Amino acid sequence: MDTQFGKPFAHTLVKSGWKKRSVFLELPYWKSLYVRHFLDVMHIEKNVFESVIGTLLNIQGKSKDGLKARKDLIAMGIRTELGPLKKGKRTYLPPAAYTLSRKEKKTLCKFLSEVKVPEGYSLDIRRLVSMKDLKLKSLKTHDCHVIMEHFLPIVR
Repeated sequence: MDTQFGKPFAHTLVKSGWKKRSVFLELPYWKSLYVRHFLDVMHIEKNVFESVIGTLLNIQGKSKDGLKARKDLIAMGIRTELGPLKKGKRTYLPPAAYTLSRKEKKTLCKFLSEVKVPEGYSLDIRRLVSMKDLKLKSLKTHDCHVIMEHFLPIVR
């Protein structure tokens, strides 16, 4: 009589710990790399956040919405109403629907300057908001994450 105690394995063991084959392995140069690709999601999110906030608040040097971008829109034949306008010797960029007015900027900055969070949740965001310039300064990656994921959806 052959008696086995316990339950038998319901599934077979997998040789490797990976369930899905990475698409990076299909790159032709993958085998010759000394350092494999390392994508830091938090830093990518910070870059996206800075680009979005720079465009919303129209921060000089941080916005991706400039003269070249507007000229590209004209060249592609889309959103021609956003094209640069000549007024005398200066070029004027009409405000787009996605840029905030001064009143909306004040509302956003006021909200962020008055927000209270539990200790250890994030830095004191109130210290990082400039009501004078209506912009954010010196944000860390986690603060960008907290603002983008938790606070921006509720600002009205």
